[in-house]
Amino acid sequence: MLDDAAFEAFLRKQRPHPPVFSMDGLDGYLTALIIGPRFIDPRQWIGLFAGERALMALEGTTEALAVQTLVATYNRISTGLAETPEAWRPRFAQRKDGTFDPSDWSTAFLIATGFASSLWRPVLRGHAKTGDIIAPIRVMTDRGSRLDDEAVAAIARAVVAIRSYFMPKRVTAARR
Repeated sequence: MLDDAAFEAFLRKQRPHPPVFSMDGLDGYLTALIIGPRFIDPRQWIGLFAGERALMALEGTTEALAVQTLVATYNRISTGLAETPEAWRPRFAQRKDGTFDPSDWSTAFLIATGFASSLWRPVLRGHAKTGDIIAPIRVMTDRGSRLDDEAVAAIARAVVAIRSYFMPKRVTAARR
């Protein structure tokens, strides 16, 4: 795998540009894919980050290491949400004052909902069944947002609630 700095440098060099350039942005993007209304095949999104041929990259190359980084990050988020949802937290950039900057994470999260935008509609726009469970995420896209630990926990609870809402749909689709 690549460390954070090497992976972010790799992302900045990619053409066309990937959807995100930071590890916290990647965390938000992958979180949306993981909890969304349907499974998104990794072959649909890995190329957006590591290049179209990355899945066929030779072992040990930067492209292969980037794919390993993507898969490890995906698995970490997925496992955390499945096994310890009450303890799971999104990865935000930390500011010097100790607060967290959620802008890259939340923006990337919202971008990733585009893989199944019509299926995300009840969550994105609010619905009788869902209320406005995405509100803690949506309001944090501003670059000036500063979160404390309780606000981070509120976003984590929103992620878990969204996952719970979509899980029956995902299970039904997987059985087909």
